[in-house]
Amino acid sequence: MSNILDHAGMGEAVLSGKKAWSYAEEILLKVSRTFALNINVLKGKLHKSILLAYLYLRIADTIEDDPDISVEQKEFLLEKFASIFKSKDLKENLIEEFESILPTHWKENPTAPYFDLCLNTHVVVPLLKEVPETYAKPVRDVVLEMCKGMAQFAKKEDLALKGGWFTIDTVEELDEYCYYVAGIVGKLLTQLFAADTCFISSSIKKKMEALDVSFGLALQVANIVKDSKEDAGRKVCFIPIEICKKYGFEHSSELFLENPSLDVKKRRAAVMNELIEKTWKHLEDAIDYTKLIPRIKMRIRLFCLWPLFMAAENMKLMGDGNAIFERSQKVKISRDTVKRIIAHTSKNFYRDGWIEKNFNQLRGNL
Repeated sequence: MSNILDHAGMGEAVLSGKKAWSYAEEILLKVSRTFALNINVLKGKLHKSILLAYLYLRIADTIEDDPDISVEQKEFLLEKFASIFKSKDLKENLIEEFESILPTHWKENPTAPYFDLCLNTHVVVPLLKEVPETYAKPVRDVVLEMCKGMAQFAKKEDLALKGGWFTIDTVEELDEYCYYVAGIVGKLLTQLFAADTCFISSSIKKKMEALDVSFGLALQVANIVKDSKEDAGRKVCFIPIEICKKYGFEHSSELFLENPSLDVKKRRAAVMNELIEKTWKHLEDAIDYTKLIPRIKMRIRLFCLWPLFMAAENMKLMGDGNAIFERSQKVKISRDTVKRIIAHTSKNFYRDGWIEKNFNQLRGNL
């Protein structure tokens, strides 16, 4: 996808409302693995606000994730991007300044979806001004908080990689990382869901707020488990060394050694099972969170149920944890499983008993 407005200027970007929204919808499908499916089940202002939030957080993530730019440049870019959202005016000069300092290799490869999105910050950011403030403010707040957290971990990652690997030392540090990249998204969703319907009373919202961080953590820790072997290929591991040492490993990199003994297989499976169990506990909270959403709000319930059941199915596939290390391809659910989840939840989204029963079957509680 090329830059649809060819960087012709802010005035044209703002005037091309329909064209800009079309771009936002199209680029979402290119930069999202599965979340586009969830977002597109939503409608109206809620759909637009969550779509934009996802794109903004994807821009921040693209900065944090690029191995070819220095930590100092990452911090600078994240600070500049965050500065755009400190005011609801979303000042054009700040957007222009941010785009002007994007890495050269991004500009040389403008059709790569993530880079394309960043180069079109001037297209997607002004769209937030078309969303009512009750939706826009939570989006601005989450961008500011995530950029701050990502900058902190970019610095930690840089220091760690100088020693060969980026690792997480403690479970507490893992929780902090997951909070900044996913837990705060759960907080955002509660604010947007409550803004979108009068059926979420203040008492229901309070109960949701007690669980919403777990909603984000469930999906993030599930991804860490699923992607652990792939991450290890680039010398990155989010499995806390604290857990590894419980089972006789001095460093998390030892989990990925070739031709392990039977004893090593058993111990590394025990390590992974701790993360898998951690995922299940967050998923349980996330299911309780979803059941708090009024049954009449079908689309919001499906938005939540689809990724949660996909994560649960993925955790079931992990077995004793060794499948992660022994299979040549990433362990993940099939397209047929995704279709089955969509079909079954679409019929039963309002039935809390059905949701509990099917989740518990996956969990192994029945």
